[in-house]
Amino acid sequence: MPVIKVPVIHRFGILSNRQHKELQKELLRKYLPSHSYEIHSDKTINPLEITEKFIQKFNDATNPQDKEDLLELAKKMLARCKRRSGLGTLGSGKHVDLPVAWTEAIILAQCKGEIQEEALDILLISLDHAPMHPEHVPILFFIAESILYRICCDAAQKSYLYSSEIKLSKVGFLVFLRLLVFHLCGHLESSGEHTYRLHTDLKALSACEVCYHPYPNILSAVHFMLKAGEIICGAVVFSDVSLEERRKQSPFGVSFLDSDPSVHLKLEQKENTIQHFLWHSLVVWICVHNHSSRLDEVLQHLLFYKEELHQKNWLDSVLGLLVLGEAAKLNLSCLKVLMDLVRDFISSSVSLQKQKDNCMKNLSSWHWEIGYIYTTVLRDICLSGITSDLQKTAFLGFCDCTKPSKHPEELSGASFFDLLQYSPSHGPHDCEELFWVIRYGVVYNLVVMCNELCGDVSREGLRNAVWKALQKQKNNEKDSRILEAIRVAEAEANGPANPFISSSANAPSSPRTLTSCQYVGWRVASVLSQVYLPPIDPNIPLPSKPKQKLSPMQYQHSGRCEVEKRTALPSLREELLQARIPIYPYPDILTRTDRELKKIIEDQWQKELQIRLKEEEELLEKELQEKQRKEEEHFREIMKRREEKLHKKTKPYELPVKHKDEDLIQ
Repeated sequence: MPVIKVPVIHRFGILSNRQHKELQKELLRKYLPSHSYEIHSDKTINPLEITEKFIQKFNDATNPQDKEDLLELAKKMLARCKRRSGLGTLGSGKHVDLPVAWTEAIILAQCKGEIQEEALDILLISLDHAPMHPEHVPILFFIAESILYRICCDAAQKSYLYSSEIKLSKVGFLVFLRLLVFHLCGHLESSGEHTYRLHTDLKALSACEVCYHPYPNILSAVHFMLKAGEIICGAVVFSDVSLEERRKQSPFGVSFLDSDPSVHLKLEQKENTIQHFLWHSLVVWICVHNHSSRLDEVLQHLLFYKEELHQKNWLDSVLGLLVLGEAAKLNLSCLKVLMDLVRDFISSSVSLQKQKDNCMKNLSSWHWEIGYIYTTVLRDICLSGITSDLQKTAFLGFCDCTKPSKHPEELSGASFFDLLQYSPSHGPHDCEELFWVIRYGVVYNLVVMCNELCGDVSREGLRNAVWKALQKQKNNEKDSRILEAIRVAEAEANGPANPFISSSANAPSSPRTLTSCQYVGWRVASVLSQVYLPPIDPNIPLPSKPKQKLSPMQYQHSGRCEVEKRTALPSLREELLQARIPIYPYPDILTRTDRELKKIIEDQWQKELQIRLKEEEELLEKELQEKQRKEEEHFREIMKRREEKLHKKTKPYELPVKHKDEDLIQ
């Protein structure tokens, strides 16, 4: 092949290597239009790079050998994505790169089969426990747009419900939850272009809402995405007239980042505020974590704002339930207040529906999403409560549940058992259409709990109680929509095994897929409390000794004492003690746990010892009293026999009073 040399005259001064190659490529195209010479880059292509070309090649593969090779390559990509997500370190570490990991996972979710399921599992686990940072906002918008596109274009067009649709709705819920929190913290002010695209996709989602009416578990997530998107996009108002004028003037379309006044964004000039219910829930969470003595007082104040659960903007109520649920995992009083709030919310909503005149009007004001999300919060308390009493109370409630309720039309509590037993009044204006979504959520989450508790020997009793309640509900339930919840939850639980949670599970039979979120409520409470609550522990510097000024007399002898001061320097041990720094390294978690266990055992032993000593003292005292009582009875019996025989009432060896006086006279 002949070597073609193109003359190049450098008239532009010194060029960089990249510019030189571009110029050479342009000259080759100019002088040799019939040949397509390309300058190959020296960069090597990464075989594990995730591209749209790889996704298309994976989905279109027909050869079995190609399928196997591409599947093995996709699994390697997933393993790298898992490491970058920090699934084993709660999203922290030097090896963690969450934006890149989330981007790779949402792209791999376009693959068909098990790769799609595992990619969505990575997103679910990572979005649940990853920390919330403002730099995640662009990638969250990208994931939100991708999820909305998948739901509207792929999932909603299918005739059957697939497990991927359930996972897509869960991912969408977590993504919009994070975006809503960032909106409340004021981190979405510079996201105008992202907000506009999201607003366009939400219009398509509202049209697909009807497809999920039989499935409240997905419909609640869709409603949350629509409501959160309305709040996020509500601050940006686009002028349609100016957009049309701009399109006529510019043939290349409209750039929403342009500063031209014909396309403008009208931002609402107001600060983001939260409801009193959410604010007091944050205070409760702070009090629980700091062991504050004013917790009961704050809980009483929280009950004053229970009417805010009926407000039109129910997103703050959902956030409040998530935060209060995190506090209820640690404190029984918080769990009781949470149940009382939801019980009053459901009872008052049902009582409004019983009014014949306002039935349809009140039906639109019934925010069933709050009740459904409460069932998921209650499930997390049953699974992640710090004590067995909390888990048991979340399932059975505070009342005596061994006997059936005499008035099933009255809601006595808000535990799983109470919600299963509750039956609204039957009649022409019954409220079954209002309450069936709550019962659907209860049954669905009970099936999820059975799956999560499978193989956990320490909580086998709780699982048996849940299983018995489910079997009883199956036999008594007549609504086909509630029975559908059992089938949907069982199909989700028996889906393909999730390798990202089975390896770290302690139980011998771990759940096959991620069905519950454990950390997102704690992340929400932590971020919002930093923004809307004052700092609890201010940064107080270490106390330092005040500098003493030398008097004139001391200054005269300063040269004499200089040698003494140099020799009297404190040792390293004294410096560490003065700075309150421990000499020895901090003990690890196992050592601290052993110490705490020893301390608990010693305290318990001391308590038992005191109880035994007290019981021995009480027993000894009772024996002495019994002995004294027997002696007194024996003496009375002797005196009684003496009186019968001698007819005397005096004690033995005792003279009568008369004889004593005569002896004294003589």
